[in-house]
Amino acid sequence: SLVALMGPSGAGKSTLMTALAHRSAANTLVSGSILLNGQHVGPSMYDVSGFIYQDELFYASITVSEHLHLMAHLKLGRSLSAPDRNELVRELLCRTGLTKCAHTRIGEVGQGKTLSGGEKKRLAFASELLSRPKILFCDEPTTGLDSYSAGQLVAMMRDLTRGGTSVLCTIHQPSNELFHMFDSVMLLANGRVGYLGSPRGATGYFERLGLVCPGSSTTAEFLVKSLSNRRECRGTKSLKPEAICDRYLQSEQFQQQELVINSEIFLSQYGYRKRCLKRRKQDGRSCWFYTLYYLMKRNFLQSHRDPTLQYMKLAQRIVIALLVGLCFSNTIDLTQAGAQAVQGIIFLIVSENTFLPMYAMLAVFPESFPLFLRERKANLYGTMQFYVAQILAMLPFVLLESLSFILIVYYLAHLRPTLLGLLCTVGTSVLVMNISLACGCFFSTLFPSVPMAMSYLVPFDYILMITSGIFIKIRSMPVVLRWLPFVSWMMFATEAISIAQWDGIEHLNCTGVPRAACHHSGEDVLSQYSFAREHLRTDLGALLGQYFLFHALAVLCLMRRANMS
Repeated sequence: SLVALMGPSGAGKSTLMTALAHRSAANTLVSGSILLNGQHVGPSMYDVSGFIYQDELFYASITVSEHLHLMAHLKLGRSLSAPDRNELVRELLCRTGLTKCAHTRIGEVGQGKTLSGGEKKRLAFASELLSRPKILFCDEPTTGLDSYSAGQLVAMMRDLTRGGTSVLCTIHQPSNELFHMFDSVMLLANGRVGYLGSPRGATGYFERLGLVCPGSSTTAEFLVKSLSNRRECRGTKSLKPEAICDRYLQSEQFQQQELVINSEIFLSQYGYRKRCLKRRKQDGRSCWFYTLYYLMKRNFLQSHRDPTLQYMKLAQRIVIALLVGLCFSNTIDLTQAGAQAVQGIIFLIVSENTFLPMYAMLAVFPESFPLFLRERKANLYGTMQFYVAQILAMLPFVLLESLSFILIVYYLAHLRPTLLGLLCTVGTSVLVMNISLACGCFFSTLFPSVPMAMSYLVPFDYILMITSGIFIKIRSMPVVLRWLPFVSWMMFATEAISIAQWDGIEHLNCTGVPRAACHHSGEDVLSQYSFAREHLRTDLGALLGQYFLFHALAVLCLMRRANMS
């Protein structure tokens, strides 16, 4: 059947529906029992129901067909063969009237070709119908639609009921035509039931209470006004909402409904009612890497479907690398000035692979968190799968940008021309880039908004730069602050690359430099910054440790935010 939940604002329509669907917020206290075919139901409601939210959340860059195929993989896993899955998607596109826009990007406000509000709403229905739910909860599905689109949507919901799906939806003052398309209507006021029955019987029931619908109002408008707390809405001589709800509890209609409910419970307890709460076994969903693959594919399509931005960022890194490399191209030699230039370019390499990746990650999780929360509540995937998929989808382009910068600078600046020096520099720089991504993820998941994350990240960046080992010697810092460099990956990275560039250099030219101020070898250069070749393994180990530490902290923060929401 098709059931409408109606009532004035604040009556508890959405609260009741989310409680029935077992999708209430974490801080919501729910009491009472929810029974389905006379059986108590809890989290297993996810396996027999779907939920349509009032606001649709999609990945804007993927097409309608791609979205449905990806959702089919996430919802159904390997329970369907590829031909059956394709046929299911084609069937849903046809049923929801989306066949013509199957290859249109979903889009968002401000973009060119995109889906209309009604098409997005129908796409949300198609997404939920993939798993063939027995019950479909819809939170104000007609909001924001014109009367024609709203009529089409209600007609589609009515068609779903003929296929064996019960549909429960909240709706705000529909027209008379839409109102009478529902099989049943439940009227709420202040969290209580004022009426439950057929739409046609509602006016007769209220007339028996002495409330007559005026000719100037639609039936739905009259019913909602009658249950309103505002006297100017319901009229000075009408019953208060509390009185209407009390009358309903005393009505013969309520007694009959109670009898039906008690009969259902009795039949279920004694085994006469067919059980319907068996969890749908889906082989694909049990495979962690199967779900991860399709999450990563969706994220990759979203991030790289329009490569213009990615190419612009890559071009930016290449231009910066050319400028840096050319500026240092004639300064790198085995002299005192050359030693200073080498340390300067090492700092630039480490800085470039620290700050850009870190700030690039700040907006990723706040933007995707609302959709993640919905899909996580629907048991489509876990927090770890979502997190890993986000990282892996971004990694290829970020890695390409980092390698392009390092190799161009290394070649143009004429850094140490040995394979070991190149591999150590490139490997350390890539590791720095990954740590920066992990740190950006940590700040992105720790704070609820990008501005708040940036307000804390900026002073953290200053700590990283100051303690990088280039500007101040560690041993010259105050004793109480000497621990700071050891939490800075820039210090470990700068030392590791410096060792790669200076280890084994036996002679530096001291022409024109006082002997006391001259660095005679690479070891002297390392000593000036409190670096030592014996620290290389420690540096690389510390970098790896910070990489895993920041990712672990980011996952914990994401789990905490998800659980609190």
